[in-house]
Amino acid sequence: MHIKIDFERGGVFTATFLFEEAPKTCRFIVDRLPFSYEFHQSVVSGQAMVALPPDLTAERENQRTLGLPPGSLCFLVKNPPMNVPDEIYISYGSFFVPRSFAVDAHEPVNVFGEIESGLDELMAVGNRILMEGAETVRFSLLEEDGGP
Repeated sequence: MHIKIDFERGGVFTATFLFEEAPKTCRFIVDRLPFSYEFHQSVVSGQAMVALPPDLTAERENQRTLGLPPGSLCFLVKNPPMNVPDEIYISYGSFFVPRSFAVDAHEPVNVFGEIESGLDELMAVGNRILMEGAETVRFSLLEEDGGP
């Protein structure tokens, strides 16, 4: 099953859902498609775009903090004691999720999808968001998978 990711100022990508690694998160995302959120450059996590969805949350599974390759789709689950909201990340380069003033403190994310091709274009889109500001990104199920 695949997800289409469409950036408002250009750039369309296909990602594969990682159902074996994060079945609950994948099902949760699929059940809510299509949706759109405003993505901006992550302030603390490296080369990643991030959205703070006010209406999505997930359970923790397949939690990772490091070694997330470009093209990873991640869901950061709300952690109120650490003042962490729900977040969706699209990594486009070096990416990790620190969540404290300590260098080795990381907040793990659910890795639920992967963009496998067009990573140079994804890097260009990420740099565009970094330099030009946030833009709306639409997520939908691919037509061949029964989507729009």
